[in-house]
Amino acid sequence: MRAVPWTVRAVWIVVPVATTLLSMVTMTAAATPGVRWMLREPIALGWLLLFCTWLTAVVVTKRHRPVFTVALAPVIALVTLVAAVSGACTWVGFTLSEAALNDYAHAVVAGTAGEGQKRVGLFTVTSPQRLKGDGVSFAIAGSGSLLSLERYGMAYLPKGADDGGELDELDRHLGGDWYLWMTD
Repeated sequence: MRAVPWTVRAVWIVVPVATTLLSMVTMTAAATPGVRWMLREPIALGWLLLFCTWLTAVVVTKRHRPVFTVALAPVIALVTLVAAVSGACTWVGFTLSEAALNDYAHAVVAGTAGEGQKRVGLFTVTSPQRLKGDGVSFAIAGSGSLLSLERYGMAYLPKGADDGGELDELDRHLGGDWYLWMTD
């Protein structure tokens, strides 16, 4: 029985680790609603390079590839894709940022938030505006699709969704008094 070269073993350790790291970067970026986040950071290039590395490793290490680690990278990539496209990353980002978003909404209502872009939790927000009934709306920088002008934002509506008449279109309820809106 021949010994497996250390380079082959190293490749099948590095590929799943690199896939996991790129997956975490992708899911963090995908917290921004829409799909424009794919261009904001070199995510697409990273996935292409990782796929080429994985495919090369499959071809080159044909005799010595461990089945579990060969399948691990595509499974991680598939889970990442489903989470990023389904909106799960946006919901998790909102959940992690809810306390900071509440503080920011109360600062906008009080008039102490200021103008311009500001990092609030995992989101970069811009254009804050007060709505009737102590509601707040702001856009999320870098959100939207690749080829259209759509933008996403969040609305804090303590008196319910019926209070958001000043907004274009409420897309979905995020939790508590928070809603995601979209404009074309």
